[in-house]
Amino acid sequence: MKTARLTELRLTCFKSFRDAVVPLDGMTVLTGRNSSGKSNVLDALDVLSRLATPERLRDSLDGHRREGGPVRGGAKGLAPHGESSFTLGCTVRVSGADGAVDYLYDVEVEVGEEPGVVAETLKLQGDDQQDPTPLLTALSGDDEEELTVAIGPLPAFKIPRSFTALSFFPGGIQTISHDPRSAEAAGIVLRTLRNAVILNADVTSMKDYVSRGRREIEPDMANLSALVCLMRSERPSLFSRLEALAREVAGCPIEALDFITANDGHEVMLALRESGAARTGARSMSDGLLRFLAIATALLLVPQSAQEEPDDGRTSAARVVAIEEIENGLHPSHAARLLELVEGAGAQAGISIIITTHSPALLDAIGGSRAEDVLVCHDGQVTRLPDLPGYDRAMARGTLGRVVSQGLLTGPSEDDGADYSDFLRLVGAM
Repeated sequence: MKTARLTELRLTCFKSFRDAVVPLDGMTVLTGRNSSGKSNVLDALDVLSRLATPERLRDSLDGHRREGGPVRGGAKGLAPHGESSFTLGCTVRVSGADGAVDYLYDVEVEVGEEPGVVAETLKLQGDDQQDPTPLLTALSGDDEEELTVAIGPLPAFKIPRSFTALSFFPGGIQTISHDPRSAEAAGIVLRTLRNAVILNADVTSMKDYVSRGRREIEPDMANLSALVCLMRSERPSLFSRLEALAREVAGCPIEALDFITANDGHEVMLALRESGAARTGARSMSDGLLRFLAIATALLLVPQSAQEEPDDGRTSAARVVAIEEIENGLHPSHAARLLELVEGAGAQAGISIIITTHSPALLDAIGGSRAEDVLVCHDGQVTRLPDLPGYDRAMARGTLGRVVSQGLLTGPSEDDGADYSDFLRLVGAM
């Protein structure tokens, strides 16, 4: 069985970024100054995920007839200032016993009253290939209504440019082209992007009864109670781990995680059993505890859902979860607990976890051994932390968390005369 993983995002021309490449591994930590673009990286993933759905671009980007609403800033806000289009891309790596191949997907979308695809490509590149092999090419040319799609040596055909060509797989294009290699590549990229979840835990939405049938990880985690109930019945080892974490971080002694039911047991609400039969429902739980439980539940379940995801019989599905400002509303020690779960989930095959953070405690918990996993957003670019100018000297004088919190370095060292100003500016400490 082969395994797929999202290994790269390309923000070629998107919001504040130009020609930025975001390498992704099992765990990726984004940091940087305020307004440095960390949120824009997550927006790029969100947009790519939406472009992979069989929706008109206007509907998927601006939220028309879409439950999740518009992308942040709307379609017109995705193009850099002064531009009429945005360009994004990604790489999905498929690894197996016989080696690995990369599928490279890139798309340019013109924004306006009716967004439309300008150009779109899907390419294959093996480890022994210098140049990628085109599998799909789509261009709008002079036609404002249609895309001309070419797949390998097959005759070109047209589709509406208000949809991405990728989103037609499986279905129309697969039927027209009869090209199994392109269909397999498109299917893998589609599943990877559609499986991406931008987690924005909404505590208010968790404080009510929810149907037991809501078994998928939802972006706002409104179905937290249903997911934890599922864990208790079908994943008891995960439930026990979540219960242990709850005992560690709760502000009061608890005996167990429990549930209050309604509607003849078809709806559940998470509860804490503190002593005897007394239970505290989610409506009375602290926001911090609920947010912690929501993120922890998602991180525990993601590897399991990847294993259960239907595949093409040859390649297991990739899963991507992004969490913005993971430390929000949490005690620093609780955020460090979540980091352990992030590392554990990211170590599983096919799983990519992306988090953004400003927390010095969380950055300290990452430690120097994982510095390669820390990416700094700055000046419309993304750079691995160890590649920043002044990194070695700055880190020799303290931890990253202390640097970012301005607790140690505020300028050149009096001892060696080294100038850390560029490094401090990029990581947000000046």
